[in-house]
Amino acid sequence: GSRWRYMDHPALSATVLERSNVGMGMLVLNRPQGLDLPTINDLYVRLRNLEVNSLKRFVGLTGMEAPAPSPALGRTPKEQRGDFFAAMGEEPLARPSAPFGPGLDPRELLLAAIEGNKRGELPKFSRALLWHHQELAHLVGDYRKPLVCQLSGPASNGGAALACLASFSGACADSEVRFDSIFAGLAPLGGASFVLARLPNHWSRYLALTGHPLRGADIVRVGLAKYWMSHDALPFLELTAEKHLEVTETDSRGLLYEHALPVPPFSMSEKRHRCIVDAFGKESIGDIMDTLKNYEIRDPDTREFASQCIARLDMASPLAARVTLDLIHLVKHELQFAVRSADTESKGALTKAHRKPNIALGAVLEHALRLELRAAHHLLVTMDAVLGLRASLQGRLAEAWQRGSLAEILEDEAQDILWKAPPRMKTDFTVLERSDISLSTHPRLRRYHPDWDPKTGLDHDPAWMEGEVRRWAPDLFKREREEAIRELLGPEDPAEHGYA
Repeated sequence: GSRWRYMDHPALSATVLERSNVGMGMLVLNRPQGLDLPTINDLYVRLRNLEVNSLKRFVGLTGMEAPAPSPALGRTPKEQRGDFFAAMGEEPLARPSAPFGPGLDPRELLLAAIEGNKRGELPKFSRALLWHHQELAHLVGDYRKPLVCQLSGPASNGGAALACLASFSGACADSEVRFDSIFAGLAPLGGASFVLARLPNHWSRYLALTGHPLRGADIVRVGLAKYWMSHDALPFLELTAEKHLEVTETDSRGLLYEHALPVPPFSMSEKRHRCIVDAFGKESIGDIMDTLKNYEIRDPDTREFASQCIARLDMASPLAARVTLDLIHLVKHELQFAVRSADTESKGALTKAHRKPNIALGAVLEHALRLELRAAHHLLVTMDAVLGLRASLQGRLAEAWQRGSLAEILEDEAQDILWKAPPRMKTDFTVLERSDISLSTHPRLRRYHPDWDPKTGLDHDPAWMEGEVRRWAPDLFKREREEAIRELLGPEDPAEHGYA
């Protein structure tokens, strides 16, 4: 952890570390096993504070260098994932790297799945975990300042989506991205469906249905990350951040682009790429399988690759795979409609700078997060989620699923998971408009704030603000979660199972 010394925690053991620089805020995720509710709340609050800080022109976000040992198995997350890589028939990264994270902690998801199967609905702490995770993804995707997010190492599912949603997302030689939620019996979360829907059809289906990793420059070539960066880009940005206060905001953004390097060539062979385009360009999983089987029989150059893809599709949860495919297709359709609508409305604009497609894309992101949350509520109360998450934490693949094949899943069943409101969800997922830079410290300027109330003389609602402070507190639903773990484990020590 020497690379990120002099952070705000002297022992570098906090789950979110911060270093304040003149002109720049720097955040480092330090929980390689995944995000829990306290970490999500802490990261959200820190990002919001930096967003409204007038002395910060941009914010950096990355992962910690050294992975901490896993309390669950006494090994690093990289070592645990090594077993999973072997089960999937692939090799892990050749050199050690800083894990950016898997999104939500699989142990927290397993706890939610076990409690959900027992109660028929998710407990309060799990509902808050999912909701806040979606809000965090929206904040990153809708951040009002440049957010430089570097994929410091392996990232999967919601963790990969968090990095790819940033306005200045960057990959380096140590980066790795995968979306393998269907092997845990779940659909994409944390904006992953939105990230995948932005890709060409064949890439979105290939990544979502096979869980195959992309590494290095391929992440940029495919379109997941926007820029190719040096491994040391963020430390160098910290050294030069003060200069950003000497120029305009527009010029400050321009200075960031100077850290984007030429992207190396695609590492994937042309024949393998052609196989992906032909097979995963099909809309249904059945057609995809048929095309892959043709490649397996007729093309010796792609036979092994096609066989691996077929094996991966057979290993996945049929219900999760069907819901994932429908979810990505729906979000992609809305994205295309939003872009076409924005182009139509802006035909009279003099320049492209007058066009506002981001407003429409923000609405699509929010709807994608809403659909993801519904799917998570429904899928976490199925036995597939328990089987898949438990197997994943043990470094293996689930041996069987509730449904043996896609043929057993009715079309209406997958649609209900995306469109039907889950039990106990009183309101559907929505994001309130965020306040901009506070003017409370400037009494004469308060009346110009959009939330100014002449009756109270305040530019905020004190009762609402107090509720938000409680909602984003690190100890939210801490007692309820501890009681659920004690009831589940009985006399056993929760630490032996990785639960603090």
